[in-house]
Amino acid sequence: DALINARKMTEDAYLEKELALLELERKQQDLLQANQINTKIMRETERDLQIAKKIQETALTKDITNDNIEILSYYRASKSLSGDIFGFYQVTPQKYAIILLDVMGHGISSALITMSLQSMFQKLISREAAPESVLQELDQYLHDLFQNNQDAWHYCTAIYLNIDISTQTIEYINAGHPPAILQEDNGAQHELGATNPPLGTFENILFKSRTLHYERGTRILLYTDGVSEAFELNTLNHLLNESISSPLAQTKEIIQSALENKETIYSNYNNDDQCFILVEL
Repeated sequence: DALINARKMTEDAYLEKELALLELERKQQDLLQANQINTKIMRETERDLQIAKKIQETALTKDITNDNIEILSYYRASKSLSGDIFGFYQVTPQKYAIILLDVMGHGISSALITMSLQSMFQKLISREAAPESVLQELDQYLHDLFQNNQDAWHYCTAIYLNIDISTQTIEYINAGHPPAILQEDNGAQHELGATNPPLGTFENILFKSRTLHYERGTRILLYTDGVSEAFELNTLNHLLNESISSPLAQTKEIIQSALENKETIYSNYNNDDQCFILVEL
């Protein structure tokens, strides 16, 4: 009886083992199928992100160079898509508009907001809207966008310049953005600091612009915090001073090389989008 019971227990155990192996094989097949589906989705998502990145980069305005003004730009996303966006336009034969925005966060959500904001400011600037009106419309748009969804709330820093070459004046608004650096021909530097809080933070804000005069040879550096945070304090000021007598394109290369060298030394430092604009009047 003991041998018969032992044999029966062995047969039962063997049967359980066979069933367990069959179940394991089924689960492995399910896992393999799930991995194949996941890989396909990842490839499709990566392809879509690359297309979206190409569209985002194509939408950026091209450099401007003529007898009155030179505008050069540098743009690099921390991920496939960027929360930084900019645009510069010759609005009239005498007026140029420059805008630089940095939407909170990274990735798809920030990129979608930047693209929608870009569509808005292009229309507003083309209508020769005043800087106050441009920033007011963008601010209201962000409030309306997240009015019923605070969990998805995003804010945006921005700086807007309206340059009139006939009167040699710069009208600007800085909405919580890192201060632009204005460098005179003699090397003296001034900051175009914040005049208002970031867009999308407080409702019913009255945006006010400031106006200043410039002399021939003045340069301006606008940048996002991904650039300034990569350096020690006043590094950008020093880089501008060192290249004051160099062509603007060489100044751009110097700043760009400094950013790339920083990335080479500290491979994990570049965790934010990077964008800067150089202007020579």
